[in-house]
Amino acid sequence: MKPFEKAAEAASASEAIPGVVLLATDRSRGFKYGKAFGKRSLRAGADQSALKLDSVMWIASCTKVVTALAALQCCERGLLRLDEPIYDVLTEFRHLPVIKGFKADGSPILVPHTKPITLRHMLNHSSGIAYDETHPKLMAWHKWHRTLPNRNNTVEGRFSYPLVYEPGDSWCYGAGVDWAGVAVERVNGGISLQRYCEENIFRPVGARDIVFSSYLYTRPDLQAQVVDMSKRDPKNPGKAMRSNAKPQHNERGGCFGGLGLFATPEDYLKVIQGILTTDENQQLLGSKMADEFFRPCLSEKAKLALNRAVKLEEDRVAMGNIPASVTKNWALGGIINEEDVPGGRKAGTMTWTGLPNLAWFTDRTSGLCGLFAAQMYPPGDAKIGELLAMFEQGVYDMCSEISPKL
Repeated sequence: MKPFEKAAEAASASEAIPGVVLLATDRSRGFKYGKAFGKRSLRAGADQSALKLDSVMWIASCTKVVTALAALQCCERGLLRLDEPIYDVLTEFRHLPVIKGFKADGSPILVPHTKPITLRHMLNHSSGIAYDETHPKLMAWHKWHRTLPNRNNTVEGRFSYPLVYEPGDSWCYGAGVDWAGVAVERVNGGISLQRYCEENIFRPVGARDIVFSSYLYTRPDLQAQVVDMSKRDPKNPGKAMRSNAKPQHNERGGCFGGLGLFATPEDYLKVIQGILTTDENQQLLGSKMADEFFRPCLSEKAKLALNRAVKLEEDRVAMGNIPASVTKNWALGGIINEEDVPGGRKAGTMTWTGLPNLAWFTDRTSGLCGLFAAQMYPPGDAKIGELLAMFEQGVYDMCSEISPKL
């Protein structure tokens, strides 16, 4: 066994983690790796059978790259524009105010935004659209209004609140990609994001077992295979334990393009591999738009804010596990390392993560992509970060044995 396999097996056997699925491939699929460790659940009385490559997982924010891909396809077809105001499609954005601060009594100071919101801003998280559960300004805004973040089953109902800065002026993780999914639906005659992705992304790459939570009811076979969630045991941090938190189910509501997909790891990797190869086969994007998809595109202010956001170790792990010494930027589908990682990913590699400790990467220079798929809270778990780094290094080591040029 490879060192990363021994580590994953030991961590699963000791229940330091419940389990993990590891997958990787290259452009030609000449190199193909896949192995599962651990079990489906740590809950007593639940199905504790072995985790498999086709076990079903909530992939959370790993959804974002799929929606970004859909939006870029719409740009290629002339239905959307990357750098023009989005207001004709998302009319709700035209008069969104910006929270500039708060008065002594706690009331928010709201002013009109003066810079246009564009699709690019939404995809690279520089639009000013944050998550109201985590951003201090929006938490204070809720406090003043005596409201709480809601669980509405549509993007429009759940993510309608002020901006936290002028578009393009900073960076914060938020619901911009969810709104991009709404834009895709609207410019395609109101079809669901599920149907759009089935026809334009999933089917072309041969991915059948991937579905938005609002359509999971149409796939009882997948519902029956959803893996249980686990969490780090607060009383015994070396162990994982069952979690009562449920995956994000949004039955028969809207499609959340930032967090809504359930998938088998092996079918999700087909999408990531499709992104890796689309500059050559133009199956998902033409070569020009594929280059745009990977191009770092934050303003200097936004780039500084992103790199500040990954200073804490748990945030660094949760946001792509890129070494602290390497400068980060954001493209249209994920975070980018701007320098080579010694012995590993090359500059320009794109990666992102999902809340329950999933992470994908696609390295166009080396021609490699991979997926680390777990179902465990909290994001940025230290043990997960250690295993993820070993897995990624192992993938590059295996490929360098085949192709010494890597």
